[in-house]
Amino acid sequence: METGHRIDIVSVIDDAPLSALQWRVFTLLFVISMLDGYDTQAIAFVAPAISKAWHLPSSVFGAVFSAGLLGTVIGAIGFGMLADRIGRRLLTIGSVTLFGLLTWACAYTTNYNELLLCRLVAGVGLGGATVNFLALASEYAPTRARTTVVTICMWGFPLGAVIGGLFAGSMIEHHGWTSIFYLGAALPLLFVPALLLMLPESVRYMAYVPSKRTTVASLLSQINGARKFSAQDDFYLIEPQVTRGSVRELFSNGLGAGTVLLWIALFASLVLTYCLINWIPSVLKQAGLPIGDAVLGTVTINFAGIVGSFVMSRAMKRRPLRVLVGAYLLGAVSVGSIGFVNHIVALIMSSIFLTGFFIIGAQMAVTAYITGYYPTSIRGTGVGWAQGVGRFGSLLGPLAGGTVLAATGQPSQMFLFCAIPALVAGLALLGLACVTRSKASEAALNLQTTTPHQ
Repeated sequence: METGHRIDIVSVIDDAPLSALQWRVFTLLFVISMLDGYDTQAIAFVAPAISKAWHLPSSVFGAVFSAGLLGTVIGAIGFGMLADRIGRRLLTIGSVTLFGLLTWACAYTTNYNELLLCRLVAGVGLGGATVNFLALASEYAPTRARTTVVTICMWGFPLGAVIGGLFAGSMIEHHGWTSIFYLGAALPLLFVPALLLMLPESVRYMAYVPSKRTTVASLLSQINGARKFSAQDDFYLIEPQVTRGSVRELFSNGLGAGTVLLWIALFASLVLTYCLINWIPSVLKQAGLPIGDAVLGTVTINFAGIVGSFVMSRAMKRRPLRVLVGAYLLGAVSVGSIGFVNHIVALIMSSIFLTGFFIIGAQMAVTAYITGYYPTSIRGTGVGWAQGVGRFGSLLGPLAGGTVLAATGQPSQMFLFCAIPALVAGLALLGLACVTRSKASEAALNLQTTTPHQ
């Protein structure tokens, strides 16, 4: 192939089947997601044991849980904006290193304040890792498979938490609560060398870095083996030219309304998800179910979310917003029905499965949609701010559910309350669909009025 050609990076990726390089990247990102999920949930695994060892009431751990979630807000926003300026790769590796080291430090804490601080800083690394692996997954995926690829990479998070939960009790019993943190530190820190050797920088991000043309040519040659590329080629992206890492750009060039509506949808969705995950075991136990069935509710809703996210990611290829709106509306019905199925375990678990399928499935799919909503130059910023705003919902969800339960004393009322954020998320995405349709109609009208008649 002759040198000096103009090469559209997105077309090169879209025109080729998934390559060994892309599968390697997605696998590494999936593992990061699993490690992130395990370390996020690690504090929940050990809280009862620490409470007993340090003679602390269980209630004080609410602040520790919130500190970790607050850290993820800081990490998602800060590291997301920074990634648009200096790249995804080093910040991804740095984030994994950070939460690995701080999880290790948690094992050496001797009092409540030390643990609180360590979880806060660990949360920064956890949030930074999330936003950057989402951006990398989106930017290495072809357009036709982006939603599916990003969604599958996100499956690692609940899987890491579930797998960790299966072994946590035995580990704490035989090796003490510190073993949970030691494992949560050792796995990411041992994985860092593999990331340094095998995880490339985003090929789309490097389109904005002239000094990286040789690397871009090499990566594109591995992605699309039918073609060969040279450092003399002019690599570009067909995207709006905006200031990298600028928050203001999230509200410019027609993105503003969508940004706000996506924030509302993700916020409401995470209020609901974290309310359910935290309260389902307690509420089902209060409703009279055996503790084994009550705990099974959490496993069921997470598994259903994985199944639902896959189905939705496949269904979203043509009309993504219509699929998501329908999912949240059906989710509102299913979550509201949980408290009204007369203590029949099969019916309760069916309602919980449908809730996870529609609500958590839609939440993962919305996150995948957001990664494709913004151009490369502000993708980290857009995903980071959406994740940051959404994580505030995760902070409020457990508190809101507890407040409703305390005020009414009726589990059915809490599940009815949970239908409200599902409706809010659905309405926000319906609004986005209207905005998108209006913009498409306006663009078509402008094309008709500016095209000369033959």
